[in-house]
Amino acid sequence: MPPSQKSSSTHYDSNDRDYNNGYRRNPGKLNAFDLLVKLPILLLMLGFGGFFIITGGSMEKERALEFLKKIPEFPSFIADTINSGMEKQREYEATAVQDSYYVKSLGRSCDWNDEYDCYYDEETDCYFWYNNTTKTHTWQYWYEGISSDFGDYGWMEWDKDEKEWYIEEYDGEWIILPEEYDRSRLWHVE
Repeated sequence: MPPSQKSSSTHYDSNDRDYNNGYRRNPGKLNAFDLLVKLPILLLMLGFGGFFIITGGSMEKERALEFLKKIPEFPSFIADTINSGMEKQREYEATAVQDSYYVKSLGRSCDWNDEYDCYYDEETDCYFWYNNTTKTHTWQYWYEGISSDFGDYGWMEWDKDEKEWYIEEYDGEWIILPEEYDRSRLWHVE
């Protein structure tokens, strides 16, 4: 039986002794000892613990001050993050309702393929869709002749910061597209 299912007491005293010697303390009230000793100790522990956390364990005063200076920026950071997410959602919704999508890098529109639930470019034999189910919403591509080499996986993503193609090798495992594949015909939504 797990400890959580066991009784909180393993000793049952049959003579019902009172181990408190007649002193009964109201658990909702603080006495002088609590206020003068326990509370300051608790506040010091929390203070040192907080200082340890915000300095990343270094306990350097400069690092703590650096962190504290960023606190006024925190609400704007949250607002920027929320706005970014809303912008990505609007971008997705704009593409989700279209029967065709104009791809600037191709200079043409691609039609929605109902069978595969994504857009399709016949010239490059590429299926693509805007994936909003991931943490960072992104366009994903399936290039026949490349992606199909990876079986059920093989969806590709373009990393604009690294300027590199990634391909899903296994479930949730992404690698840089191997050099053996010709990148000259690959394109991505801008």
